[in-house]
Amino acid sequence: MLNPDDGTVTPLVGLNGSVNALFCDDETGQVYVGGLFDSDNSTNAIVWATDWTDMPFSGFNGAVNSIIKAPNGKIIFGGEFNALGGNSSAPRENNTQVLPIGSANLTAQTSSGRPGLSDPKSIVCKSDPDSQGPGSTWLLADNSPGFWKADFGFGFIPTKLRLHNTNFEGRGTRTFRYTALPDTGIMNLSYVNPDGQRSYCSSQCPLPEGNTTGQDFEFVNRVGMNSFRIDISDWYGPGGGLNGIELFQDDIFAYAIDDFNEPKCGGVTTGALSRATPTEAWVVTPSHNSHSQYLTAQLQGDQIDPTRSFVVFEPDIPQSGNYTIDIYTPGCQGDNTCNNRGRVNITGSMSRSGSASKPISTELFQTNLFDKYDLIYDGYIDATDGFRPSVTLAPSAGQTGGQAGGPVLTVVAQRIRFTLKTPASGQLNGIFEYDPSRQVVEEDFTESVYDSAGASLSPRDGAIITSLANDSERLFVGGNFSGDGFSNIFAINATNPVSLPGEGLDNQVMTFYENGTTLYIGGNFTQTRNGETRDLNGVAAFSMSDNRWSALGAGVNGVVVHIVPFTLNISNTPEPVLGISGFFDQVNAFQDNKAFSVQNFAIWVPSRNNWYENLDVRGISIQGILTAHTDIPGSDPLFAGSIDSQSLGASGAVSLQQNLTLSPMSVDIHALQQQQGSLQKRATTDGRNENTTGVVAATFYKQGDTLKAILGGHFAATGQDGQNLTNLVIVDVDGDQVNGLRTGIDTNSTFKALGVLGTALYAGGSISGTINNNEITGIMAYDLESNDFASSQPPALQGPNVTVNAIAPRPESRDVYVAGRFQSAGSLSCPALCIWNTERNQWTTPGSGLTGVVSSMLWISNSRAVIAGNLTINGNQTKIVTYDSSNTESPFQQFTGAQGLPGPVRAICNAVQDGSQIWASGQAGDGSTFLQRFNGNAWLPVNNLFGENTEIRSIQVLSLSENHDNTDLIARGEDLLILGNINITNFGTASGALFNGTTLQPFLLSTTSDNTPGSLSQIFLENPFTFPGSGGGHMHKGFIVLIALGIALGLTFLLVVAGILIEWYRKKSKGYMPAPTSYPDRGSNMSRLPPEQLLGTLSGNRAPAI
Repeated sequence: MLNPDDGTVTPLVGLNGSVNALFCDDETGQVYVGGLFDSDNSTNAIVWATDWTDMPFSGFNGAVNSIIKAPNGKIIFGGEFNALGGNSSAPRENNTQVLPIGSANLTAQTSSGRPGLSDPKSIVCKSDPDSQGPGSTWLLADNSPGFWKADFGFGFIPTKLRLHNTNFEGRGTRTFRYTALPDTGIMNLSYVNPDGQRSYCSSQCPLPEGNTTGQDFEFVNRVGMNSFRIDISDWYGPGGGLNGIELFQDDIFAYAIDDFNEPKCGGVTTGALSRATPTEAWVVTPSHNSHSQYLTAQLQGDQIDPTRSFVVFEPDIPQSGNYTIDIYTPGCQGDNTCNNRGRVNITGSMSRSGSASKPISTELFQTNLFDKYDLIYDGYIDATDGFRPSVTLAPSAGQTGGQAGGPVLTVVAQRIRFTLKTPASGQLNGIFEYDPSRQVVEEDFTESVYDSAGASLSPRDGAIITSLANDSERLFVGGNFSGDGFSNIFAINATNPVSLPGEGLDNQVMTFYENGTTLYIGGNFTQTRNGETRDLNGVAAFSMSDNRWSALGAGVNGVVVHIVPFTLNISNTPEPVLGISGFFDQVNAFQDNKAFSVQNFAIWVPSRNNWYENLDVRGISIQGILTAHTDIPGSDPLFAGSIDSQSLGASGAVSLQQNLTLSPMSVDIHALQQQQGSLQKRATTDGRNENTTGVVAATFYKQGDTLKAILGGHFAATGQDGQNLTNLVIVDVDGDQVNGLRTGIDTNSTFKALGVLGTALYAGGSISGTINNNEITGIMAYDLESNDFASSQPPALQGPNVTVNAIAPRPESRDVYVAGRFQSAGSLSCPALCIWNTERNQWTTPGSGLTGVVSSMLWISNSRAVIAGNLTINGNQTKIVTYDSSNTESPFQQFTGAQGLPGPVRAICNAVQDGSQIWASGQAGDGSTFLQRFNGNAWLPVNNLFGENTEIRSIQVLSLSENHDNTDLIARGEDLLILGNINITNFGTASGALFNGTTLQPFLLSTTSDNTPGSLSQIFLENPFTFPGSGGGHMHKGFIVLIALGIALGLTFLLVVAGILIEWYRKKSKGYMPAPTSYPDRGSNMSRLPPEQLLGTLSGNRAPAI
């Protein structure tokens, strides 16, 4: 119990289990609690006032999922129960029937051939299904697959299969499949595994070894058939086999052919039966186009005597109640007896005394051309004390021969169906009406329209009610069930159940949310049952005022489990929205709105009739789960779930302006997974991690008033014309134009380096393709003016694992320096570094002596550069070298002290304007991350600031508006911005951090849609950075922060600046840590989060602070 005034939580001890539903009755001051739990004297339902209080009926024998007050003022419980706890209202037996496998035509293939162990009939209708040995076991031949098959003379829809494995001589069946015939479809089955969990199988269903007790398999789908086959594909010991087989159906039938009736086996003591009198007058007739074979009598005479020829049907009715009885008559065209058909009289006895039910007496014509059925009874049937109801079919009296005056009258008898409407012995089926004003609960639930409505649902005694809602006149019921003219959702008025338009929904309902006259519904459906309203797909709205369905866009591509309302600031205006949670990863496209990726959560804005992600607004991003909410008078609402909210949602890249505000780029970037398949790609990526997806490199192109941001990496995007772009996009910063690559470069390429010289873009990485019939490997050229590939392309780079990691045009020249992992460019040998001369369109060498792999390159003057990586110069291994293009004899020199760095260098940046001092970072030989500054004389390490698994991807010096304390590592007016995946001691993971020479301050946080840490890759400035005192000043406007999407395998990344850190520290000081924002598994309870943390950052965008 939570006190909203001070946030204190008081546990209400006394329940063992889980709570699924709460209903607060304001009139009585009581809270009704439902779920799957035990207390001292009640199960699954109880009341809280000042303490736990049992209700008169002591709960239920199954879970309670929903509780509500009905329009009549009574309390309605919905769930998965069929009896009250502590009393005898549960059915003595379920309403299933055993199918007569013993009377089917049984065959088998690959039987063992051993005496007494090869007859397929030996395992059906046994007095003891667990017995085994000769005469009781059927075995396959050694080490051979095979099948066991049953062909019936009628059609049926099975609901459960029970198999008894054998362990005779250590043999047994390991896996099998159930094949429905004649359609040859492999059926989907469910079963309870040895761990007690529900599992599913189809082509390889398991049987336990050495266990001869029956293993039950329930059919997931209702499929009609007249034959089936058990195909055994694997076995224990020398071979497979079975001890017993039983098949069940929910339908209650009595057949005229007695062999088709329920047998007295499989635990059945009575069974169904029929008697045809006289026996010799009735012959079995083929089914033709009918459902099953049937009996036919050819009667002669001027006056047919109904007492001499008749058929009596006696079904096996497991429980008393109100039933309907339908009699089926095969059509006369099939057996060519239309001229001889006549009338039959149907009589019957439904109770022992006759007073409890009205007798049957009705006359029917059998002159129908095609199959038909007639309702012959609707009322009470007694099944107590061994009484068996009966129905008799006989020719009507007074008939003479056939209808057309022929000499013969043809009478046919096929089958009768009994359908339970309302159980009379107190049975419940997922719905119970409770009157709190009465201290005694009547067990005759037929007096309640709500209880009776539940009892009429199928599956009998197994309907699942998940949700309840109401208006002023009706109770709405949702779940997994079917009824008379509806499925999965219906309404109950003051007198009876009623179907909604479209006959309900085509699959299970999981949740309701009622908002005024609109009922929002979530579940696993796609449309109404009859298909009149489509594109519902997991979530729908139903207008209770005008009985009309409507879609939420086109729904989602999965299952919606929760619908929770909350308020969101949209365009500076708070609006009510709906949080849609469940199991889905995409919101479907509709009208002009494209599909977009999500992680089990999306937001619907009713006032805009659209999804929040489709609205052209700049706002926060929310990910996670919302499971429930409650309104508190005079206070803010409370929410349950686990939510991660950030100040800005973005994918791929965002811009950080001078005033420290974040803005998304005008391009939708999403992950494009690496495809491994070609030999070339395997050769390119061998030995390296190529799992990075998303944006990993960027640069600017500025020409006059035109400013374009160029993003490269491994991703997918959409151009302004709707065409698909991959791996490289060019965004007009001041407009909304988006261009990029469509063809030419393989989609499994990854761009890692970009450089612009004049109007030409040079893009490199792990790329391959064909442009203008030229093979492309490592680097390509693109004309930014024409938005097309350049007519002249650099010849392909050569060598194993070709990758370009840096592209650096030399200032005031026409040369583009390309560095990375390669051996030659075209036919020119120039390992690790080569020059593309744009005037002559040819490769030239920068000089000799350098080998290895270059990770980064930085020009510090018009002729001098710093090159970092895992390098060798003139046979000496080092991590950083200097390059001087004006020194033609010895252009490469070791950087002072670089050979002593603890590992290869990944990122470098200037520490001063002239490049005489630099910062360098990389990974040491022991796997740790290092960061050091060269001060002109020696390397100064930064120690004890980074935790395990830190990955620094780029570094950049920034100037500050306020000075910090003086340190040996960095000037007072500067900070070093570090990007990547930074594990900060005593904090956790940040995507960006500021280092002031002594401490590491979290600056930028990014998370994936599943609440795992994201990673930022690099910063790219629109204008070159200048250090204080060198003619520059503070940070220049508009630099880009790049988000590497694939580091945590997410699709949408969320960026938050330091203002959020205040909230983080506040929560951590209270002992709270973020809860998972995904479902641990589909069968477990949802994650919970303390109320103080829920939606804690949804009050609007916050100004970042340093």
